[in-house]
Amino acid sequence: MRVEDLLLALDYIEEHLKGELFVQDIADYCCSSLSGLQKTFKYVFHLSINEYILRRRFSCAAKDLLTTNASILDIALNYGYANAESFTRGFQKVWHVKPSEYRKTRKFSGHTPKFSLSYLEASKEDFVMQRMKYDLTDLYEVLQERKNNAYVCADLCRLMWINNNLGIEAGDAALLELMRRVEEACSEEDIFLRIGGDEFVVLTNSQDMTHANEIVAKVSAQNEQVVKCKDIEFPVSIHIGAFVKNYNKHVNAAEMFGTIIDGIRNIHENEKK
Repeated sequence: MRVEDLLLALDYIEEHLKGELFVQDIADYCCSSLSGLQKTFKYVFHLSINEYILRRRFSCAAKDLLTTNASILDIALNYGYANAESFTRGFQKVWHVKPSEYRKTRKFSGHTPKFSLSYLEASKEDFVMQRMKYDLTDLYEVLQERKNNAYVCADLCRLMWINNNLGIEAGDAALLELMRRVEEACSEEDIFLRIGGDEFVVLTNSQDMTHANEIVAKVSAQNEQVVKCKDIEFPVSIHIGAFVKNYNKHVNAAEMFGTIIDGIRNIHENEKK
């Protein structure tokens, strides 16, 4: 099953959160078998499709509780629940409090935390990267909120050469160095995502290019600095650039990630000139 099919599934779910939503319909929309979609979804996102739908609905409902004056019953009906009681039971499973208590005591963040690089020294020679956990149900909303903000795209120079000539461990060390440099240049409000093998994007929190260009300058200034892996020392450089894409409509995930990939290609083309 293709990555594009998973993005189609996410888009379909988002468009039908407030109506009837059946897994078979999602599979049909993606032109995929039901079992294939379920297995791939679980493997990639570590959630079943139904678990994702439940969490996504209650993520949106939580925001509605804090940003609107709608009654709990109206919100329940809006997300397909027949009454406030069944909605409350489901809400408690996700948020561990009743909707009425959530409305009084919580503050909706509006976006996921910054995606951060963290790695631990496993031994004198080996490093293990520790993945930061985040709530996938918020990610879709973040992409929509920041679709018109400045992007910073980055990928590693000569990764294939490093892997082929210095070894896979050296390639991993170079990727960790890329993430360290980019993360250090980011602010706490930025979101740092890995979207491919050596391709990364920073979704900044502003439509102004000033901060994005500052990230580019800080990272570019470290190009050719040496990294050590075991007894090997080698320079690491990063292709990096910033741009803004203005959407005047709702944009699906496939469009947005396509824009990011195009941004990375443009950075390479500009560096050749």
